[in-house]
Parts: sequence; structure tokens; C-alpha cells
Amino acid sequence: MSYIDLLPLIGRGASADVHRLADGHVLKLFHADVDSGIVQREIECAERASREGVAVPRPIGRKVVEGREGIIFEELSGKPLLQGSGVRIDHARDALRKLAVSHADIHERGAEGLFHQQHDIIHVRIDAADCDAELKERAMDQLYSLDRGRQLCHGDFHPRNAIETDRGIVAIDWSSGCVGDPAGDVARTELLLRFGLYGRLLRQFPPARWSRQVAANFYLKHYARISGIAMDRVAAWRLPVAVSCLVKASAVHRPALLSALRRHYLR
Repeated sequence: MSYIDLLPLIGRGASADVHRLADGHVLKLFHADVDSGIVQREIECAERASREGVAVPRPIGRKVVEGREGIIFEELSGKPLLQGSGVRIDHARDALRKLAVSHADIHERGAEGLFHQQHDIIHVRIDAADCDAELKERAMDQLYSLDRGRQLCHGDFHPRNAIETDRGIVAIDWSSGCVGDPAGDVARTELLLRFGLYGRLLRQFPPARWSRQVAANFYLKHYARISGIAMDRVAAWRLPVAVSCLVKASAVHRPALLSALRRHYLR
């Protein structure tokens, strides 16, 4: 039995597993194929977010275990937003309000001087996207027509990365964190709410997918209400953000997203 097998597994994601350590710490252990630059980006962005006053799990340091890179964090006591909400509309709306408020709070923080740039991250993902060449070209052209921005962006903010704790909402998983335009960050959250991977119910009962559209619209309207952001700014980011989500192993329902992109942009 390996050392990793001895550590209690408390979470599993697309790029890493989370194990409990002693003394109130956890180890986020990245899969072997994850680039070390992504690990470093998470540490730097989490540290910057913490310095700016955002509630984040404090990174303690790096650790390599059996050839896999990891980050030691303080352990949180809480649960992801929407977990256990089921069909309770009032609970879902409350969670989406909290998500919007927390996201807007992140975007109030400056991030000038942070090495990781939103445009650069999205550029790399568009270049690697598995989709029509015309979609990729249009997305890249649109990306470089947009301002770079100077605010702190999470890069992958959705209900599973927003943990409800006794001290409020804590934003986890800063591996896509960057300096950029909040409108692009909002466009990604909206897209994940609409096109995140479908569970069994959504796969077997397509009419239930309307709930995704309702949730995305509710989040977007509430974010706009509290931040004052113009909806045309968010709309301008939708194409590059959507195409950037078509990389392999992306946590989106590819058929639905590709269908929507081809319907709107390849007429």
C-alpha cells in the first residue's frame, strides 16, 4: 500500500485529488500529467487573493508525493454551495445570490503585477480547443478585441468552488486565477452554470435542462444588479470563453455547448 492510499480522500476533481492530513491541513495532490506551472499559478493566485482580503484557504507550501506535485492548504469546515439543494428553488436562489456576491467581491480587488494574464490563459485554451477551425479563428479574433483588465479573477468560479463556511463563502481552486476583466470571469461562470457536465437526470430527461438556464440567468442578473456591470461587456466575452471550454477533459457538456456555438456563430 502506498503513502497516498493511507491518506483519507475527501475530494476529487478533474486535475487533482484532495487528501486529509493531520493538524487541520489538507493536501491537494495534482494528477501526474498536470503541468507544474499550473501548480505554481494556484499558489501565487491564492496568496495574492489572500493578501487582497479575499476569503481563501491559506496555502502552506508545496509537497511532492510519489512523483505527483501537491499543495498543502489549511482545511476548511463547510460544504459547496448548492450541495443538497435538490429541487428546493428557494435554496438554489439563495446559493446563487451568495455566489454572485462572492464573485463581485473578488472582482473588487486589484491584481496589477500578477504574472498570470486572463488573455494568455484563454489564448492557450482556444488554441488547444477541439472544435471547428472557423470557431477557433473567430474566438481568437474576438479575444484580442477585448481589453485585458486589471482586476483579480478566479478563472473557474462555480458552486463547487465556493465553500460555505462559518466565516462566509470561501473561494477554492485558484489554478486558473489571473489578472483580467471581470466580464470574462463572469462569462465563464455563466457558461458553467448553463453547460456544466450533465448528471443522469439531465441526460435522460432533456426538459429538466431548463433549470440550468434559469440558474444562469438568475446568477447573471443578480451579479449585474450588485456590480453594475453592463451586459454587453459580458456578451462580448462569451465566444472566446465558450471555445476555450472545448479543450479535452473540460467539465462541460460538449454536445450542448457545440450545438449552441454552431447555431449562433456558424450560420
